[in-house]
Amino acid sequence: MSHSAQTVRLDQSDLEADYVAPQNSTQTQLVEIWEQLLEITPISIRDNFFEIGGDSLLAVRLFAQIEQTFGKSLSLSTLLQSPTVEQLASVLGETTSPSWSSLVPIQPNGSKPPFFCVHGNGANVLVFNELANHLGAEQPFYGLQARGVDGKEEALDRIEEMAAFYIQEMRTVQPQGPYFVGGFSSGGLVAYEIAQQLHAEGEQVAFLGLFDTFVPGSFPPVSIPERLARHWRNLFRLGAKYPLKMLRSAWLRVYNKNVCRLYQLFRIKWLNWPYERKRRYIGICIRRAVKAYVPQVYPGQVTLFRASEPPMGWYYMGRDFPTPDDWYDRDPQYGWGNLVGELESHDVSGHHGSMLKEPHVAGLTEKLRASLDAALDIAELTRSNHVS
Repeated sequence: MSHSAQTVRLDQSDLEADYVAPQNSTQTQLVEIWEQLLEITPISIRDNFFEIGGDSLLAVRLFAQIEQTFGKSLSLSTLLQSPTVEQLASVLGETTSPSWSSLVPIQPNGSKPPFFCVHGNGANVLVFNELANHLGAEQPFYGLQARGVDGKEEALDRIEEMAAFYIQEMRTVQPQGPYFVGGFSSGGLVAYEIAQQLHAEGEQVAFLGLFDTFVPGSFPPVSIPERLARHWRNLFRLGAKYPLKMLRSAWLRVYNKNVCRLYQLFRIKWLNWPYERKRRYIGICIRRAVKAYVPQVYPGQVTLFRASEPPMGWYYMGRDFPTPDDWYDRDPQYGWGNLVGELESHDVSGHHGSMLKEPHVAGLTEKLRASLDAALDIAELTRSNHVS
């Protein structure tokens, strides 16, 4: 059973009471795909993907299947504006491709200054959906998704280029500061660079939030004895499936990297790459950008939100990728202490992959809202002092 099917248990009578059958072949095919992925039946054409167990991981599989079935490549953020089969079928029926932007209005309404949040390694912003909903109707929330996820523009592979591009996108909504910026995982590095570039231009950055982001290269490689100990712990926890999972993960990393190199070597146009291959390559570009990035000293305040639980999956990732155990054992500031003017840290429940999901996102939201409100008060006080 899928993660979503385990997490969301829907009453069969509720499903049937609100059921609306497919009206055409496109809707019928989409319903079949949804029922297979979500392991729920029947699915109404007006059921919301996220409300019946869908998440960002399932969305990736959904859109890969959509491209295979319908021959159309859509951005994952399409699900935020068209979260039902009925709406998604309408998008697929359009003769022209929907307009695309890195800036995604997850929750564009409200009287407060907008909060801009940068994608993590997954390149998409669906992971912010629950966080934006919890922040409420008064807090505008814009996600910044990686260039290239639309399948048309090529991906960027330098943090500095990503930051400059995202600043242009942000200014289409907010031409001037004070800015409220954040980023999840590797996206925190991009948010940090956005703040650097805005500060260099004389703009005010009222808030910079990093969600489980560490300074690259700030931790020494894990020793061989410790790596062996971690493998042993995982083998004890997961049993025989652990070595198979580890080997599959390592093989996929090598395979995807080499296939993408072949695509580049033979100069296959980006537009003609399969959806899944584009997504994998964007991930490679992000990791390449992270590895090359050297953060400079930033004079402002940074608010760090640290996941408190280590996921087992990280124990078999690359040797240059520290686990939460490493962060707490060696530097609870994740390497930011000597780089920023002031560092405020908050521990939140969940691990890196779950801190933005229920039930952990509620606690994170409370701390984020308090930090945003405090930053807004300071920004307004600063502005009033300048006026007077």
